[in-house]
Amino acid sequence: MKVDSKKPMEPGISSVITKIKDIGEANIRFIVLYGSAAKGENTSLSDIDIAVYHDGDKKERFDFRVKILGRVSSKFDIQTFQDLPLYIQNEILSTGEVIYYRDYKDIFNIFMKTIREFEDFKPHLELYYSGMGV
Repeated sequence: MKVDSKKPMEPGISSVITKIKDIGEANIRFIVLYGSAAKGENTSLSDIDIAVYHDGDKKERFDFRVKILGRVSSKFDIQTFQDLPLYIQNEILSTGEVIYYRDYKDIFNIFMKTIREFEDFKPHLELYYSGMGV
């Protein structure tokens, strides 16, 4: 996980981040770029994956996501971090790039909690994969 990388962002990402912060206001704890854009493997056909940690309840997070998706290009896939499956949250922590955070200690605690939850879940995931012959 890269935190607050200084590499230049793809055109449009910084304006989307500004919109996310404007719409989410004080409820945004962090924003992470993940997927092919974070790995440097994106193509002209790739979308740009962004995960946002929003403090609201499930309905507020849904309303936030609908509002933000209505104001940005369809090239951006914006998800609320805590509503993603645990294995995707773990992948975001492993390969994503934090592009905004409000409080370092807060983001550290959220990341550690997610890692612990994934480690508890991992044996079940491996059992599932082995049952599928993967």
